[in-house]
Amino acid sequence: MKIKHYLSVIKKHPKPIKFIVAKLLYHTKICRLLVINQDGYKLRFHPSNLACQLWINPEQRKNDLAFFNAYLKSGDYVIDVGANIGDTVLTASNLVGKNATVIAIEAHPRTFSFLIDNLKLNNIGNVITFNSAIGDMVGELEFSDNWRDDMNRVGKGSLKVSVNTLNNLITNEDEVALLKIDVEGYEKFVIDGANKILKNVKCIYFEVGEQHFSMYNYSIKDLLDLLEKHEFRLFKIVDFKQLSPINSMYKTDRVENLIALRELEDFVIRTAWEIIDS
Repeated sequence: MKIKHYLSVIKKHPKPIKFIVAKLLYHTKICRLLVINQDGYKLRFHPSNLACQLWINPEQRKNDLAFFNAYLKSGDYVIDVGANIGDTVLTASNLVGKNATVIAIEAHPRTFSFLIDNLKLNNIGNVITFNSAIGDMVGELEFSDNWRDDMNRVGKGSLKVSVNTLNNLITNEDEVALLKIDVEGYEKFVIDGANKILKNVKCIYFEVGEQHFSMYNYSIKDLLDLLEKHEFRLFKIVDFKQLSPINSMYKTDRVENLIALRELEDFVIRTAWEIIDS
């Protein structure tokens, strides 16, 4: 069955030869000798699913990074929850400048080690890192350890990781230009544990997916309701140059990123994006 599955994947893949080579490099760990050139920084080809995808196609994450490039400005303070191997962190680090700060938080210990190595590879000095899950409690949680490491999450798993709240972790009251959250379904618990700092957050870039949220017994509506209670305005992204207003009744069968804003005018000035009707 595995052979059939791989043959099917190879047949459908837009870059089948590079895909095969990437998998060989990944499984032999020779990949560590290679780097992946990105816009303004490099990533080591660690044995990581995201690194593998980016080696095959360096533009794999261009949409996420397009938002960062459009929105972030010099001097901004950024918090990245679910930093993975660091592509969004490094993008933010370059954009905000050496005198600003990016907080990078990654729960999985192996993925966190890849993040640290990528920061060293690029001689980054404006990023503060935390190896912790983020939720609505302080303590310890089970965490998965799947080979698709960009899909690891809180829940039944072979790892025990520390968990903290943003309220507890972020002790300053500085304005947060961007809070990015990508935690494979645990987003609501991140918000539940961040009520104190949310008043200082201008923009939240966060992932939604009904199938992910259902694992933790809540819905997209529950999360969007919570953000509206914190007085954020909600938007979906259109072609990464426009925003369309939504509310807590928004439904989607896809996994996608949405935006929550305190000040729409500030966002438009920063990005020059157009606001369109739904």
